[in-house]
Amino acid sequence: MAKDPNEVLADLWEGMGKIGEEAPELSSAFIQMDQAAYVEGELERKYKELIGLGIALFTRCEYCMTLHTQNALKEGATREEILEACSVAVAFGGSPSMSYLVTTVYAALDAFED
Repeated sequence: MAKDPNEVLADLWEGMGKIGEEAPELSSAFIQMDQAAYVEGELERKYKELIGLGIALFTRCEYCMTLHTQNALKEGATREEILEACSVAVAFGGSPSMSYLVTTVYAALDAFED
């Protein structure tokens, strides 16, 4: 059974808070780089979130999958667009990516869809 997506994100934000206190330069540099990557430019932010989700699925980062699913929905991505983006990750990542899709990503979709 997949973890509760809200708990996954709560754990992530708690950890980010700790690293911000204990290694502020690292935290600040990471946040600045991450924000720069998601600035809307030639690609709309929605598509950047879908790319982030595909990479997260391929690399098996449950925190990233949960966050990028939530963000993609906030940016207007549909369930169908999210599943299509995930299909590309599954094509590259095989069974492990499929396993995370049908557990972690589905749990996030169910939790965060309107």
